Amino acid sequence: MKHLLILHGDAEKAGINHEFAKAYRQGAESVGAAVKELYIMDLKFNSNKQFSNQITPLEPDLLMALERVQWASHIVLFCTVNHSSIPARLSGFFDRLFLPPLQGMADKQAKGLGVYPGKSARIVSVLDEESWKEWQLTKKPTYHAIKRSVLERCRISPVRTCTIGYVHSPENDYAKKWIAKMQAFGEKFM
Repeated sequence: MKHLLILHGDAEKAGINHEFAKAYRQGAESVGAAVKELYIMDLKFNSNKQFSNQITPLEPDLLMALERVQWASHIVLFCTVNHSSIPARLSGFFDRLFLPPLQGMADKQAKGLGVYPGKSARIVSVLDEESWKEWQLTKKPTYHAIKRSVLERCRISPVRTCTIGYVHSPENDYAKKWIAKMQAFGEKFM
């Protein structure tokens, strides 16, 4: 059985990202996947790296998140990109749990932290109007840093991405098209 972890990187629980995640989950469950979800904004942890990038003890919420990441065979992140940047709390989450492989990790708590081979991922990002215009010009939104500098450095591969332009409401045709795509992606996730 495949294990899917949905990471909600958006502070708004009733927004369009929630609709996209719900469709992805429905698609994955329809083909027999086990699914767990994690609302990153609800976790209680210090999102700042400490002590010159040394591994600091993980808070209980991050230990639970680490357990779910290790459980998953596929991780899908739903996040917004506002003003060409991801939320700071989401960045802090990755700074704490998705460290690049470190030399000589002697700390017992660091065992298994930061290296996740055999997993695949997808990043689904909804861009605000300003970011959408920037993406149309350069095709380089900030979330690519998550793909290259975080997930791929932690040996998660492949990492697929979806960039969705400014969506006003889940009721318009553009949003409905993407909701249907999310369900299809969930049905065939790796």
